[in-house]
Amino acid sequence: MSLNISLRARWGRRVRRWGDAAVAELRVDLDRLGYGWWPIPPRMMVALRHTSAADVPWFFFMLAAVMLAYVVAVYFVVVLVFYHGQDQNWRWLVAWAILVALLMKLCVKMRDAGLPFVRNQITSACRATIRACAEAYGASHIQRPEKLFAVGTALRRLEGNVMRAHRRSGTVAFLSPRRRELKTHAGQVVAKLREAEAGLDHSPHVEALSEIAGLVVTIAERYVDGHIGALLPEPLLEGKKPVPDRELLRVSAAVVLIAGGVVGLAFLELPDMAMAVAGTAWSVLTLMAFFGRNWAQYLPVFDLFKPGP
Repeated sequence: MSLNISLRARWGRRVRRWGDAAVAELRVDLDRLGYGWWPIPPRMMVALRHTSAADVPWFFFMLAAVMLAYVVAVYFVVVLVFYHGQDQNWRWLVAWAILVALLMKLCVKMRDAGLPFVRNQITSACRATIRACAEAYGASHIQRPEKLFAVGTALRRLEGNVMRAHRRSGTVAFLSPRRRELKTHAGQVVAKLREAEAGLDHSPHVEALSEIAGLVVTIAERYVDGHIGALLPEPLLEGKKPVPDRELLRVSAAVVLIAGGVVGLAFLELPDMAMAVAGTAWSVLTLMAFFGRNWAQYLPVFDLFKPGP
């Protein structure tokens, strides 16, 4: 017990050092970009520390989830292809069931511990964008193309996080009517970021980078305050056409594929237990194919397939 407490305390101190280092780097970058007057909000400091603490658990959750899907898929491929119609060794079946149960338990535990990493990804993306702007701000003529390219890459990642902010915040229910307005606002924020980025091509780089950093700082501050529907002031977004979000199209395609796969499995006449596990594995693999590392955010899609009362 004492060893466990000691390890937790040591890990906690290391995580705090990582978080403090991230805050210190952000302070240096803001000073370089001309925002020395802007105090880093305490909530943003907490968000950066939580992100550092939850990074490792979220990695293990993704690793366990991929292993779980792989183990289930390989098992059914072996059973249906190589041992179709033959009696199986019950020891192998028990070992497989135990492995699946352990991986599922690990997934649940690591997902709960890693949720702060997901919810604060936009904060991390803002910090990375500010760092890219600061490095480009002081870059030499030879290094400037590479550093400006890095700014564009960081902005693309930030745009994705902005478009998904209403889902990752954990405050908006799946299929809630609030999502439409929030998605429209996120599209306008992305449009404003792209407008500021375009200034790199026809304005002095110093001014354009400073403007981008100012927008990103505002987004980060308002997000940690819970204002996901007001990430930028309304006057800055007036007249901006929202960038389209193709989330609905991808969700629709995933639902069609999941339904088609489950119907196809029904023709194999598997036992009910095997049917449930195979259907779940197919659904998880489909979500991974469409949404990559963010597939876990779309697990509420399964509610569409629940039978009615």
